[in-house]
Amino acid sequence: MISLIPVSNPLSSENLEIQKAIMNSQPLFNRLVVGKELLTVEDIIEENQKNVEYGEKLFHLKKDNEHVGLVTYLPQNPHDNCTWIGLLIIHNEHERNGIGTIAIELLEEKLKERKINRVRLCVQNGNIKGASFWNKHGFNKINSGFDNHKNQIDIYEKVFR
Repeated sequence: MISLIPVSNPLSSENLEIQKAIMNSQPLFNRLVVGKELLTVEDIIEENQKNVEYGEKLFHLKKDNEHVGLVTYLPQNPHDNCTWIGLLIIHNEHERNGIGTIAIELLEEKLKERKINRVRLCVQNGNIKGASFWNKHGFNKINSGFDNHKNQIDIYEKVFR
């Protein structure tokens, strides 16, 4: 069974180690987003501090008692006042088992409970696997731009029915 577990303190040492293990299982994603394959705890703190200030919510994805992924969302992005998914990442040992799909379904349920009727996210150019995943789950490209790391991105949106 897959569970979406809210994290009350993303900057605790335990949570930072969990995030580091999951993030570093995906070195190609890290290189695409932050320009290096392996992240330090300091890198993760730097990313989290900005996001926590904006009110981002972090969830651990657990399969039984094992941490298998991370999901974040920002209830209200200060740049466009929309809800954004910041991250969905699955530990490489658990990829292609449907965990990402279950995570999206669980997150969408949470968003709908909060009366959120649309959500956005960005996909870095070159992340073909990510773009395909989001398209498959009903997200449509609405714009292009640059992320806070100055990477070219495509912006996707999904409106809930």
